[in-house]
Amino acid sequence: MDYKIRGTNILGIEVIVSNSNLNIEKLKNFLLEKKAILKRTRLIITFDNIIPDENEIREIASFCSELPDVFFCGFKTNKKETRDNCISAGFPCDMSKLELEKKSERASTEEIKFVKKTVRSGEKVSSSGDIAILGDVNPGAEVEAGGNVYIFGSLRGLVKAGIGKKECEVRALFVQTPRIEVCGREKTFERKEKFFNFRLIYKNDKIRIFTTERVDNG
Repeated sequence: MDYKIRGTNILGIEVIVSNSNLNIEKLKNFLLEKKAILKRTRLIITFDNIIPDENEIREIASFCSELPDVFFCGFKTNKKETRDNCISAGFPCDMSKLELEKKSERASTEEIKFVKKTVRSGEKVSSSGDIAILGDVNPGAEVEAGGNVYIFGSLRGLVKAGIGKKECEVRALFVQTPRIEVCGREKTFERKEKFFNFRLIYKNDKIRIFTTERVDNG
């Protein structure tokens, strides 16, 4: 497959175009096939080691902007020439090193698992790779992932991420949970702690939390 999907820092979906021979019609068909996954999400198109011209960029941007219930945010790339073309065409483009996972950390066959529902009390969702929950994780529900966990809703249940790995992250729009387990380490929270636009990163044996708002009481 020429395209990959992964979560992004802004709780959206990133489609990575890495084929040196860019085929816009194939990309369009791929996006249409994934329209259920893309619904009500922020979409970013990433050009990995390719340099599309301005007309190709405009055509892709126009198509993405017309996808129903999809919020097209712009482009990313690791090529300065591509960024310059995007800016000239009138579209935002972020420069990125595209630090993809090493083969030693992730098998090439591992793909992100999408769960298009709320995970309710007593239910358990698991995957050897990444998991994206297009809903909430209710109290009493459990999510286990060998990779990262992305929750496009509220996290009030239990998440275990990065099982057997050295690095991982957990993201959610809202968090109020007693604990999160990452790479075998546990992070506990006070009962009334609440987080908005939550991001937890475990790397180099350290847990870091990023959030736009934190509420300790009430």
